[in-house]
Amino acid sequence: MARSQAGAQPPAATVATAEPAESTPGPAGPKISPPSPAGATQQAAGTNPPAPGQLDVSEEAAERALERTLVATGNLLVPKGFAEVQPLFSYTRREQPTQVLFNLNRNEFSWALDMRLGLPWESQFEIALPYNLAQQQVTDIAVTPPQQVSNSWGNSFGDLTIGLAKTFVHESGWIPELLGRVTYEIPTGPESRNNVPLPSDRRLLAFSLTATKRQDPLVFVATGGYTKSFQTDQINLGDQVNFLTGVFLASSPETSLRAVLQNNFVQAVTINDVTFRGSDTVQTVLNFGVSSILGRGILADLQVGGGLTSSAPKYSVILSGTYRFPVSGP
Repeated sequence: MARSQAGAQPPAATVATAEPAESTPGPAGPKISPPSPAGATQQAAGTNPPAPGQLDVSEEAAERALERTLVATGNLLVPKGFAEVQPLFSYTRREQPTQVLFNLNRNEFSWALDMRLGLPWESQFEIALPYNLAQQQVTDIAVTPPQQVSNSWGNSFGDLTIGLAKTFVHESGWIPELLGRVTYEIPTGPESRNNVPLPSDRRLLAFSLTATKRQDPLVFVATGGYTKSFQTDQINLGDQVNFLTGVFLASSPETSLRAVLQNNFVQAVTINDVTFRGSDTVQTVLNFGVSSILGRGILADLQVGGGLTSSAPKYSVILSGTYRFPVSGP
């Protein structure tokens, strides 16, 4: 649970170059409408088509892929009076050699529905619910050739996550835009199914602060966060400290590219108040993404990532589509 800020003026260097509309036959001396402002905001996207001679600032240009991608990835907010629905599919491959004589490999699939609602005072409400499917393979490497010991599947709805985000500082000079977020993961899903652990049945409270700085056609992003893990069923997965840095490129008004480096520092797992030494991990993942506007209000996004540390996922693929629509009148 990846937001254009209400009222923010698009940077001049990434606004689409408008072409004059073709003239249509008519009586001499037609009345010409004045050009649309170059800084038209997303709220103006639903206006009438331009008259002959007027600059054509379409909704796709006003809601550029860069701005929409920043919203979808959690770095900007949905404007007040608008909402977004984001269906998402992800695949993650994990390969974890154990400390004994077995290797543990997992294929994790997740279908999720994220929703975001722009609120007054430059804030945003967020809610997400996933459905998880996991395949877990255990291989005995003490024999030659290695033999598979088990191959099990487990699936269920995951945990419901709700959140609230707000813009605190707008970019000005060397000062970046600052956005704060708090989310809570409610343990609505099972810990495991068919003896296969699932990423659910967790109570997590997360805080983060995101800074964005524009240097057209680039946007630089940095996020720092802390996640508090609460004990459930005598198990505490450990608190996390998260750092993320990335750069987003507006390759065109309709297409955006990005590269993001994410670091998660996870504390040791505690079961029945017993801390397991060596269970603390550092997970570093490098992600690359591309997004494009497919139609009015629709953004498609593809992200691929690779783990740079042994405890991180080996690789992952995320495919999502985001649809924005108004929820109140102009």
